[in-house]
Amino acid sequence: MIRTPLLSIAVLLGSIGTSGALAAQSNCTVDKIRSITPSDAVIDAVKPIAGPVAHCEVTGHIITTDPGPNRVEFGVMLPDSNFNGRYYFIGEGAAAGFVPTTTGEGPLASYYVGTTWKLLSEGFTVAGSDTGHKGLMWDFGVDNPAARLDHGHRGAHVSAVATQAITRAYYAMNQQKLYRYHLGCSGGGRMGAMAVYNHPEDYDGAVVSTGFGGGGSTFFPWILQYVIQHPDSWISPPKLAFLERKVAEKCAGPDGLVRDPNACGFKPSTLQCKGADNDECLTAAQIKLVERVTGPYKIGPDKTSGGFTMTNPTGWSAFLIGASKPTNIDPNNPWALPGAQPPSDPSMLMRGGPGMPPSSYGIAQSMFRGFYFRDAKFDLLKMNFDDKATMQTLYDRYADLGVIDTDISAFKKAGGKLILWAGIDENAVPPNTEIEYFNALKTAVPGRDDFVRLYLAPGVMHCGGGKGPQDTSERLLDKVIAWVEEGKRPDEVVASASVPMPTPGAPAGMAPPPVPSRTVLLCPFPQTAVFKGKKDAFAYDATNWKCE
Repeated sequence: MIRTPLLSIAVLLGSIGTSGALAAQSNCTVDKIRSITPSDAVIDAVKPIAGPVAHCEVTGHIITTDPGPNRVEFGVMLPDSNFNGRYYFIGEGAAAGFVPTTTGEGPLASYYVGTTWKLLSEGFTVAGSDTGHKGLMWDFGVDNPAARLDHGHRGAHVSAVATQAITRAYYAMNQQKLYRYHLGCSGGGRMGAMAVYNHPEDYDGAVVSTGFGGGGSTFFPWILQYVIQHPDSWISPPKLAFLERKVAEKCAGPDGLVRDPNACGFKPSTLQCKGADNDECLTAAQIKLVERVTGPYKIGPDKTSGGFTMTNPTGWSAFLIGASKPTNIDPNNPWALPGAQPPSDPSMLMRGGPGMPPSSYGIAQSMFRGFYFRDAKFDLLKMNFDDKATMQTLYDRYADLGVIDTDISAFKKAGGKLILWAGIDENAVPPNTEIEYFNALKTAVPGRDDFVRLYLAPGVMHCGGGKGPQDTSERLLDKVIAWVEEGKRPDEVVASASVPMPTPGAPAGMAPPPVPSRTVLLCPFPQTAVFKGKKDAFAYDATNWKCE
């Protein structure tokens, strides 16, 4: 993230960084915080936290109504010193369901702690919300319109309004500008997209991955139904590694990363077995499954969206098709091994592994039951993609969870800046959803390029992981901050990746030479990075690449 504040901000916030911060430390009490809190919010606890970065941790709640009542909990962490005039709202993955703080607990709490400490050390105020419910799953939405609305967007909105007001008062900002940012991927990207669309006044800048488009996550049952009904189409991990290696051989650049989400037109049919089935070929049934995963899927009665890429099929096992072959059509667990009992903990349906469903199965069952069909007994395996009424219901109710509508002109009018990004190796949400949405904005919102950018990160899986640049979201946060505060529209971005690893399934001993570091050039879509280095130039250095 940006390490050196802009000179103008340093001057503007000078009093905040010194006397304002000292005053803030003495205000970290329940009574003082309650005195500066909006009337519709209730403060539940205030804790001075000594370190590693001293800050004031505030937690509270708001009772939402009409519909309601429903309890929405929030938290905000206020650094004792070096406050930089910036506010950051955590976009939480999955279904949120907990308040992210440095001391709190929750199913994903540890995932955000490191980033929170880092942001606090850089002078950000950090806030978050449970979005009006507890737990990772979406079943709470059945017969609960207030909870659905709060999780959809109202809960994060009222939490942002309250915590921003507390921040301004805590640091006695008066007329000074508070720069407000939202960043999230997966469920957190959904939160950011819903904020941009429904509450364009909440943030000055947002970095969103896998948040816009998508059509109600119908790609989950579209794939799950097929592999369960056609178990012979299931593809083993060794075969997926073979497919990934073949795609890389045809499409990867000299750094081993595939930058073309269409996989260079690679045809899986070229890998069909010519003799006996083995791990170095695909059967005709398996090729059909590859085409199902990567091809278009239905998102409404007469609408489709693009599927996954072929650049990371090894990621399909854990999330899309299972690490073992499905064995039955029992909705409790179609992947159950003979004699196995259904899991007593529903969250086990998200954990994958042999004999367990891929993560998408538990997610989809819960999401479709709680939000789309609002029926605790709904079985996604029986969903009929040819029934227009079913597909229309799914399409219409997607607005409760996500954003397909391309009219985000209100965010532009409010001066907001939006950076979209997607991992090309995504194994949970097709990157095509982001690409299609960005392309549609071209005609939907005049001046799209004045406030929206899209980046595709090669080698990055769902929000992270893979061979690609793992700090993509952080570097894009840097860029959106510069865009908001300095008016610098982002162009090329240099991100960092791990040391290159051998392609899964590659022959033993076939590994790239070790390198001390790796940087990757990210380009604003539709540009892509092209290697321009001289012969034998270091391919893992972003300076040897150019956006074209």
